[in-house]
Amino acid sequence: MTSACIRSLLAMDPANFEIVVVDNGSTDGSAEQIAHSFPGVTLMRERVNLGFAGGCNVAMRRALAAGAEYILLLNNDAYVAPDFLEQMINQISGTPHIAAVCPKIYFASKPDTVWFAGGDFNPWTGGVVIHGLKSIDRGQFDAPRDITLATGCAMLIRCSALSEVGLLDENFWAYVEDLDLSLRLREKGYRLVYAPKARAWHWDGATAAKSMGEGSQAVRQYLSTRNLLFLARKHLRWWQIPTFTVGFLFLHVAFYSAIRLIRRDFRALAAVYRGIGHGLSHTP
Repeated sequence: MTSACIRSLLAMDPANFEIVVVDNGSTDGSAEQIAHSFPGVTLMRERVNLGFAGGCNVAMRRALAAGAEYILLLNNDAYVAPDFLEQMINQISGTPHIAAVCPKIYFASKPDTVWFAGGDFNPWTGGVVIHGLKSIDRGQFDAPRDITLATGCAMLIRCSALSEVGLLDENFWAYVEDLDLSLRLREKGYRLVYAPKARAWHWDGATAAKSMGEGSQAVRQYLSTRNLLFLARKHLRWWQIPTFTVGFLFLHVAFYSAIRLIRRDFRALAAVYRGIGHGLSHTP
């Protein structure tokens, strides 16, 4: 999947960009394969898995130090259209108050089915809405719009804005770190925008499932639960806490507990409650 991702980037319309691949402590020969197959790609090897946030930050620090104007975060289990970067830059350039843009993302397994057409977060309830999720694309999501949640799956970020608010919070490790960054950018008065003409396709959850195997659902459940509480502790005002608590208990805890019980995935069920404990007791 990483090789397919890189090939799609190399096939993009000409632009002044550099591809940086961060190898998060892999042991399966991936780094060697990438170095051999793509000698023009910058490969940064880490000894251990730093998580999504830490791995992205390794490359973003390099890009900032090199004076890049924009940084594109892109999951390795995604691939893009030839005009992807051009469309993203067209949306963000000339408007300094736009800090980040996200493309229209489809399921790679169902190329005409939407995975992401913009996202929004409600701090009063803790609810997240992913627009267009699992809808067949018939052009109903073709209008650019402001969003409150930019996805780390594919996000073009203005470096000046990133320098102002800081990199991804590595305490999150993985999941919800993109929402945290979205909130920090918006708190500084920046806009986040959905750019529908830019298109990408995503093998949803494939990297997590590949690296964590049978325990991937439990790990994802633990991190998403813990990190949502971390997010609340970082950003919510005291008067938002009562309604957020109710929303969190119903929209997240009860919902995922029911799903895990129905699927008899007791390991993931326990992970929900372990995430609650750590989210309340550990420092975000």
